Amino acid sequence: MRYLYIAVVVGLIASTAISLYLYVIEAFTGKQLFTLLLNIDFIYTPSESVPENLYLAFEYALHVLVATLIVSVYLYLITKNNKMWERRMEIAALLSFIAFLTYFPLTILAKTTTPAVTDIVAIFDWFIAHVIFFFNLYYITEWLFKKTTKQTT
Repeated sequence: MRYLYIAVVVGLIASTAISLYLYVIEAFTGKQLFTLLLNIDFIYTPSESVPENLYLAFEYALHVLVATLIVSVYLYLITKNNKMWERRMEIAALLSFIAFLTYFPLTILAKTTTPAVTDIVAIFDWFIAHVIFFFNLYYITEWLFKKTTKQTT
């Protein structure tokens, strides 16, 4: 139950932080990075009768779910054995880097307007967003591990 609590809390905070960052980038630059982050139009396109805000909430919920799953994988890996525990920062960085790499397939698959696969500025902003994800993943998990360990002892 402790790991589920940590996964949900960290997943929610990390996904919200990355969403806010990319929303601000999109608002100021017009680069559709927030749109790319939540976009699933290559899997499902809603009918015209679905309100736009409801669909946005659905996309955001999926984004939080994916972040929570990434945190769950992270927790599984670092608690598997002592060697993995000692390398938890590297594992968090690796998972965040893999998430960063989704820029390329998501951009290629998107039916809606998104930045070009070769847009260096958009790639850099996407990278910074996933660095934010990394810091949230690693440091909030560390804090929650210490907090929940103190409560159980």
